[in-house]
Amino acid sequence: MKVLLCEDVQKCGLAGEVKDVSDGFARNFLLPKKLAMAATDASLRRWESEKKVRLLKIEKNLEAARKVAEQLEALEIQIPAKAGKEGHLFGSINNHNVADALVAKGFAIDRKNISVESPIKSLGEFTVLVKLHAQVNANLKVRVVAAAQ
Repeated sequence: MKVLLCEDVQKCGLAGEVKDVSDGFARNFLLPKKLAMAATDASLRRWESEKKVRLLKIEKNLEAARKVAEQLEALEIQIPAKAGKEGHLFGSINNHNVADALVAKGFAIDRKNISVESPIKSLGEFTVLVKLHAQVNANLKVRVVAAAQ
């Protein structure tokens, strides 16, 4: 089935592309979630007519992501955690903990967009990658400190 992608779909294509996908993938995933529409002449003409509005929206989202990236680059968050005498944590710090700390600072960033290379298991300062947009990433400084007993 030929579909016109309305949004970027991972491992399928970018918005605006006409792709030939299996019928089940189109009927069960792409069409119900409004990620794509059937590629007809009418839908292609409508897509072209709405192109300018979409480009403005994408540019606006990109600028907003760049501003948030600048704020995150300047920010350092502290996460208190229980630790032993040698600085090893009882447990670990992962993207859930970083997302909760960001929410406390006023940033609503989904945990799936926060990339901690491996769970943090010791006290110290670490850098975490935050994906804000397809073209914008930010490096966030995370300081893990010993929690008060």
